[in-house]
Amino acid sequence: MENQKKILIVDDEPDHCNIVSRALMAEGYITRTAYNGPKAVEASREERFDIYLLDIRMQPWDGIKVLEEIRKLSSDDQVIMLTAFSDVDIAVKCMKLGAYDFLNKPINLDELLITVANAIKAKELQQEVKTLKTQIEIHKSPEQLLGESPKMKELQGIIEHIASHDITVMIRGDSGTGKELTARALHAKSPRAKSPFVSVDCATLPESLVESELFGYERGAFTGATARKTGRFEHAADGTLFLDEIGNLPIPVQVKLLRVLQERRFYRLGGKEEQVFKAKIITATNINLEQAIRQGHFREDLYYRLNEFMLRLPTLRERCEDIPLLAKHFLNVFNRQFNKSVKEICPEVMSWFEQYAWPGNVRELKNVIKRAVVLANERVEVGHLPEKQLTEMEVPERQPSPPEPVWSDLSGTSLKEIVKREVSNIESRVIRDTLETTHWNRTITARKLEIDYKTLYNKMKEYGLG
Repeated sequence: MENQKKILIVDDEPDHCNIVSRALMAEGYITRTAYNGPKAVEASREERFDIYLLDIRMQPWDGIKVLEEIRKLSSDDQVIMLTAFSDVDIAVKCMKLGAYDFLNKPINLDELLITVANAIKAKELQQEVKTLKTQIEIHKSPEQLLGESPKMKELQGIIEHIASHDITVMIRGDSGTGKELTARALHAKSPRAKSPFVSVDCATLPESLVESELFGYERGAFTGATARKTGRFEHAADGTLFLDEIGNLPIPVQVKLLRVLQERRFYRLGGKEEQVFKAKIITATNINLEQAIRQGHFREDLYYRLNEFMLRLPTLRERCEDIPLLAKHFLNVFNRQFNKSVKEICPEVMSWFEQYAWPGNVRELKNVIKRAVVLANERVEVGHLPEKQLTEMEVPERQPSPPEPVWSDLSGTSLKEIVKREVSNIESRVIRDTLETTHWNRTITARKLEIDYKTLYNKMKEYGLG
C-alpha cells in the first residue's frame, strides 16, 4: 500500500472523471478528482501526486494555466494533458511547460494505462538520475567530505557504514565544516535515496512560524490560514528530513517533535486527521547541547532520542593536511568560474594557510581563495589575501629561550615537582627548535614530533611559543 502511486484527475466532466478513476483504481492506483483548475491547485497544495491527468478546455482556468500553477508547486510530478481538440500549438506549449504527454479525448483506456505506467517509470528514472548526480557531486566535493587526512578517512568510513541503517543521526561540527552535505551523503547512500531529502534550517525560522512550517496547518487554524498547507514533515514522505541547527527549536516544538519521533504520527495545526510520519531524521548543531540542557534550553529526553548515533565533523585545523588539496581544488573551481588561468599558490601563502586557525573552516578557505583568484594573474601571492588573514597569519617572532633551571635553592621543592619542571623545560626547547627548523610551520612540526596538530597548538600556547 505504501508504494501505491497517487493520481489527480482534473476535468470539468464528472462522468469522464469517474470512468478514468475506476480504470486506474482497478490497476492499483489511488485517485482523486477535481472538476476545475482552482480545486486542482488546492488539492496539489494539500498533498503530493505522482501523476496529473489534466484536461485543457476548462473554466475558469484552462489546463495551461493549471499546469503553470502546478509547476510552481512541484517540478518533478508528471502531467498528462487531455483534450478533445487537436491543436498542435497548444500541445507544443504544454510540452514546453513540462507536460509528459498529450492524449486525445475520448480517451482510449488501454492507451491511457500504458501512458500512465510509462510516466511513472520516467519519474522514477528522473529520481535515480538526481540521486546519481547527488552522489557524483558528493564524490567531486573534497571541500567537505573528501580528503586524505586520517580524520576524513575515518569520517568517510563511518558514513559508508551507517548510511544503510535506519537510525537517527546527530551531526556535530563548527560552522563551515559541511554538516548539510554530510546529511545529503547519508541520504544518497541509504535505501531512501530515491525519496525526497528535505532540509530545514531551524535557526532561520521565526519562532512564531516554526510549528506551522514543520507540521503544516489546516484552513482557518489561525488568522491568515486561508488554505491548507502541508509542512516539511509531510514533504519528506518516506525520505529524509534534515533539521539543521536543532538547538534553536523552541521548547514547545521540542515537546511535539519528541512525541512525533516516539509515535511516528502528528497533526497539522488545527487538524483532526492524524498524519503518519515515515521519514528518517538527521539533525545537526554547532552549539553545545549538553550545556543547553543544563541551562534549560533543550530537553534532555529529546537529546537522547535524536542522538542514537553522533557524527562529529573535524574542523579544518584538525585536518590541515588536506589544506593543499582543498586550496588547489578551489583554485581550479574559481579559474573556471571567472575564466582565469591562475596556475598556482605560492609556497609562502600555502605555508601560512597551514598555520592559520580557520575559524570559518572550509567555507572561509573557499572565500579567501575566491578573492585571491579574482585579484591574481599567474599565481596567488601574499598581497592577494584579505587584511584579516594577513594580520592573523603573521609568522610569530622567535621566542627567547626559557631560563635554565636554578638548582641553588630547592628547599620546599619535591622531586616530583623538579622532574615536572625539567620535563617542561626540555619539551619547550624541543618544540621551539623544531619550529625554527621548519620556519614555524606547525603542520610539518607536528609531523616531525609525531603529535597531532591540536596537541602542538596547546603546547605552543602553554609555553608561549606564538
